[in-house]
Amino acid sequence: MKSAEQIKGAVKNIAKKMNLKPQEVLQIFMFERLVERLSISKYKENFILKGGLLIASMIGIAERTTMDMDTTIQGLPMTEEEIEKIIKEILALDVEDGIHFEYQGMQPIREDDEYNNFCVSICAMYGKMKIPMKIDITTGDKITPRQIDYGYKFMFEDKSVLVKAYTLETIIAEKYETVIRRNIGNTRARDFYDLFVLVKIKKDEIRWNVLKEAVQATAIKRDSLEELTEYKEIIEDMQESQFLERIWEKYKEENTYSEGIAFADTLDIVSWIGRELEKY
Repeated sequence: MKSAEQIKGAVKNIAKKMNLKPQEVLQIFMFERLVERLSISKYKENFILKGGLLIASMIGIAERTTMDMDTTIQGLPMTEEEIEKIIKEILALDVEDGIHFEYQGMQPIREDDEYNNFCVSICAMYGKMKIPMKIDITTGDKITPRQIDYGYKFMFEDKSVLVKAYTLETIIAEKYETVIRRNIGNTRARDFYDLFVLVKIKKDEIRWNVLKEAVQATAIKRDSLEELTEYKEIIEDMQESQFLERIWEKYKEENTYSEGIAFADTLDIVSWIGRELEKY
């Protein structure tokens, strides 16, 4: 394993080459260390990777970074005591990388469903480096048709590990449903970006019949079937929203990988997804 100084140097080089912030690259590196521990743990079948970290892995960090790790859990009791015990167990696993993870606490996430969801705070330590990290843990998510074995490739070494993950279609379905349901009240520009970039890069891999099923399952769980039938009118409202335009411009300023993409471009993709889904 490289020394702390060597890691810092490698992080700076990658950040410079990809026009990213060093902190973003360092976070991804530490999440890789965490993913490796998960992959050798007895809980590797129970934790299912989703969200920004999975998207970044699928399309490359030059196109997407993230500051937290999103997972959903299946087959385990979702009590605070149990989750704390499991996380501590995973963090304590030794993969001979010299990195020490410390559990720092957990907060409930208030979601609009009947399930317990938590945000876990941890700290990665190596040499004099201390990197605070977050893991969002949910349960009850609908994965269509089911979770997959995903080869998670590492950025700093020629290696990958197997973890459970969302299907591409479930990722797109959740993003699409969120964009339509939240309408002009959506403050998360990354939802629009993720849909845009996933479709641009993974268009030929989308199984549209599976995506249709995934959108239906997500909408039923979130009680948004009616909104989805009104997607054309909702997109028209978003096209006229100065609020969403401002949020998009702010996102572009903070994330260099989104440069050159107009908000209207992202809405074109949302509209295209809606039209394609009508064919199935």
